[in-house]
Amino acid sequence: MTRSFVEKLEHAMAAHESLLCVGLDPDPARLPADLAPTAPVHERVRRFCQGIIEQTADVVCCYKPNYAFFEQLGPEGLAVLRDVIRMVPPELPVLLDAKRGDVGHTAEAYARAAFEVWGADAVTVNPYLGLDGVRPFLAHAGKAVFLLCHTSNPSAADIQHWGAPPLYQHVARLGMMWGEADQVGYVVGATQPEALRQVREIAPDRWILAPGVGAQGGNLEGAVRAGTDPVGGGLIVPVSRAVLYAEDPRGAALALRDAINRARPGFGERRQLILKLFEAGCVRFGSFTLASGMTSPVYVDLRRVISYPELFEAVVEAYADVIRTLTYERLAAVPYAALPAAAATALRLAQPLVYPRKEVKKHGTGRMVEGDFEPGQVAVAIEDVVTTGGSLLTAIETMEAAGLEVHDVVVLVDREQGGREALAAAGYRLHAILTLSQILSVLHEAGRIDQETLDRVSAYLHSQRA
Repeated sequence: MTRSFVEKLEHAMAAHESLLCVGLDPDPARLPADLAPTAPVHERVRRFCQGIIEQTADVVCCYKPNYAFFEQLGPEGLAVLRDVIRMVPPELPVLLDAKRGDVGHTAEAYARAAFEVWGADAVTVNPYLGLDGVRPFLAHAGKAVFLLCHTSNPSAADIQHWGAPPLYQHVARLGMMWGEADQVGYVVGATQPEALRQVREIAPDRWILAPGVGAQGGNLEGAVRAGTDPVGGGLIVPVSRAVLYAEDPRGAALALRDAINRARPGFGERRQLILKLFEAGCVRFGSFTLASGMTSPVYVDLRRVISYPELFEAVVEAYADVIRTLTYERLAAVPYAALPAAAATALRLAQPLVYPRKEVKKHGTGRMVEGDFEPGQVAVAIEDVVTTGGSLLTAIETMEAAGLEVHDVVVLVDREQGGREALAAAGYRLHAILTLSQILSVLHEAGRIDQETLDRVSAYLHSQRA
């Protein structure tokens, strides 16, 4: 099964604990002097990019080749671009920085080139021609576009700040109507934290590509705090020259990744939450049979959380942080493991709670959804763990049959075994506080699991995704 841009991105961000994207902008004048000095320039560029990818593939969430740096080398350079994209490990997304934008039939050709010829997973697009110039890119399933919204160059404000509200904010609002969250994101320069803050407010669920950190002087901490979503995600931080031409590119990438993570809201808290879940026996390794009947080398048992007050409080606050960003009229606990945490979260937020029953009640009111609500009200579904999404979809079906509307689902742990995709196919947005890949990464780094366990469970997850 081919994975979408967003699926690849979210997996890489969790597995590598990274918002860092390395921009592949090879300048022939800055290539190392001892790198194949007698070879043609395009071959030197090929080897240079290959070396960067080999050194950083386990550190980044994404690669961003810039079309112009390859096009300047002529046909040979474009052949190198194709090869470089193929060098990127298939589980990592490629965002082609081509800044395309033209009338409909020309945009169709640009879209085929970006996605079918070059093999990119996403592409930067100029929205100046309106939806006509963007729609052909959206027709490619699983791909994404990043609209130029507020760029990092000094004179950007001459155009992008024109009007009231400014043009860049108008672009952000249009993008929300042009495509879903996994289709349309934005380019907002890290040199303008206030613009990042404004776009994040307009588009709370969208991906933002924030160039400008490093050589362009963008404030990393300010950009990360302004551009991330409430759980410290939603942002891609591309860096090119500060990694490509560093004396130690891998070391530079690691330092940048860690600096970004230190600035991410809630990142340290989530690491501590993972360790506390492990210490409480909520994450175990061995051989387990899941409710779906599948055998798994890892088991996530969140029913134990209620026996650890400090952990329980941290879980409730994590749920609350996500739910505060959503629009709803009722919280809805998916029975029955999520009921305690959902009830405590409802108390924390001072919001009404309902829950669907698993079985028909043969006495009393015989209702299938307990609690007070009116048909047409919007409910956020709260679950503890999602695997394939089957039980969640059943619960949502019960709620919708009773007249509630459900758009968003919040879970503590996504096992990354098809649940997100199943929910998305049915029209629901999944908000996962933690992913199993992220849990594995933190536990291994903290010395709680060994390399053999990490490899075994990672291989299992990879096979399930395949």
